[in-house]
Amino acid sequence: MFTPYPFNPALWVVLFVLYVLPLAVKPSPYRRLFFLPIIPLTVYALLCTTGTFRGDYSIGNVWLSYCCFASDYILITDVQRELRQVRVKPDSVPIENASLLRRLRWALDLFTSPRGVGWAHEPTNVLPPHPPPGTGRARFVAHRLLKTLQYWVVLHLCNLHMSTNNMFRVDGPDWTAVGWGWRVGALWPGAVSVACGLSNPEDWPPLFASPLEAWTIRRFWGRAWHQIMRRFLSTHGKFLARQMRLRPGSNASAYVQLYTAFVMSGWIHYQGEVMAFRHWRSGAFMFFLLQAVAITLGDFLIFLAKRAGLQAGSAARLAGYAWTCTWLAWSIPMWQVPLVRGGLYDKDAMSVSVLLGLWQKIGK
Repeated sequence: MFTPYPFNPALWVVLFVLYVLPLAVKPSPYRRLFFLPIIPLTVYALLCTTGTFRGDYSIGNVWLSYCCFASDYILITDVQRELRQVRVKPDSVPIENASLLRRLRWALDLFTSPRGVGWAHEPTNVLPPHPPPGTGRARFVAHRLLKTLQYWVVLHLCNLHMSTNNMFRVDGPDWTAVGWGWRVGALWPGAVSVACGLSNPEDWPPLFASPLEAWTIRRFWGRAWHQIMRRFLSTHGKFLARQMRLRPGSNASAYVQLYTAFVMSGWIHYQGEVMAFRHWRSGAFMFFLLQAVAITLGDFLIFLAKRAGLQAGSAARLAGYAWTCTWLAWSIPMWQVPLVRGGLYDKDAMSVSVLLGLWQKIGK
């Protein structure tokens, strides 16, 4: 049986250089060659292990996400000619003619903005609203720190629940707090960056939108959920639709893009499972593919409702919320239960929880 290699954190540095450097070099037909070494590096990384289930699963997901971003920015998109920052002085030199230092800074800005915040390709119609221009730094920092504290408490309450609930143990009965951890991780960098004068409050829209946005499965994934992978998922979908010579804006093009997005998302999460489990069975791929099926079904039902003359209103939204909750409650276990059994949420793998420590003290 194959024995995984120990994962060397220096691999992240190599991937970072291979990712960012081609964003900074001037446009050239040979720029795509930078993607070639990423392929064997990725294969090697997926054959490594951190020694923990949680670490392997996380690396598999994050690494494949970066590879897909690299595929977009290196293979598909001529970044310096097609992507543009929106807060650049009108008389600025085009980035392809700028100095190497300026191009490196530009590449780092692109690398650190996976949702496209501050760029012309930012999906402003789906991201949560930005803090209004003119928001004071002190006010923004205080608000973010307060939100960080609130989400930190919620995160640790969820960790406490999972640590004391047999359902989340490796040997627990058949049947998650990850989103709150993401919120905490997305809040404090904004507070620090704005406090240090490195960015402005309006550069930091919330990571997640309000749950009230999710009255359909499409809106749950397209608005309420984080949009970190939206850019490369849509780019690859549009690329495939163009190769199939589908008319832009047509239903055929839209659904090719939809299924491409969820197949890629399922593949990314599947690789995380393969790296953690060391076998080829997966709940993630089926889960994400079914989300596209559910969206298609929802679109069809909305079409029938409109044909029948039904109007969208409060009752329709309540029915939509019920459908969204029911669907996710039914489909999420096929993805999460194997991870629970693998130990992703086992109390030994969870982050240190002050509330759990207090709970254990009280219980003694």
